[in-house]
Amino acid sequence: MAATPDRREKILESSAELFAQKGVASTTVRDIGEAAGVFSGSLYHYFKSKNAIVAELLRGFMTDIQERFDQVAKTADGPEDVLRGLIRETLIVIELHPFPTAIYQNDRAYLRDNDLLQSVDIPSRQVREHWLKAIAAGVDQGIFRKDVAPEIFYRSVRDTLWSTTHWPDRQKYTTEEFADLMITLFLSGFRITVRE
Repeated sequence: MAATPDRREKILESSAELFAQKGVASTTVRDIGEAAGVFSGSLYHYFKSKNAIVAELLRGFMTDIQERFDQVAKTADGPEDVLRGLIRETLIVIELHPFPTAIYQNDRAYLRDNDLLQSVDIPSRQVREHWLKAIAAGVDQGIFRKDVAPEIFYRSVRDTLWSTTHWPDRQKYTTEEFADLMITLFLSGFRITVRE
């Protein structure tokens, strides 16, 4: 049986939804096969294991984040513009990839215990560097406060953005509106205001 791209994509989509809803550990190969319309034994024509599916989902997810952040860094006009872009793109990624987002956020112990974080470790560090580089540049240029450690600001923004997937009121706003709220919330307190 040839591994058709459409069938492979269907398996990835079905798996992502199941992993997000049930957790990776609780999702069986049979569950995936039923959801994707494939005999569970046939899944091995497409992926060597359940964890191989998880790894591919995470790789695609992290690649999209990395490409978006690279683009922000190339086109932004200064450190504050970079942070605005990173906040917006993070929220767009959450919207476009709700299931991989849930897997990455909710199944960290499983991912760690099964060595599934290794494949996203380097891209994850590169993503982090975009934040820290922009923060450091803003501090050096006198745009951002020196009394807030860059790592604290970065982690506060990052963790808040990713946790919004669980916020019940999140759906009241478009992604653009919500990004503007988060930008105002974080940058108003971090930006140095010039007093007359």
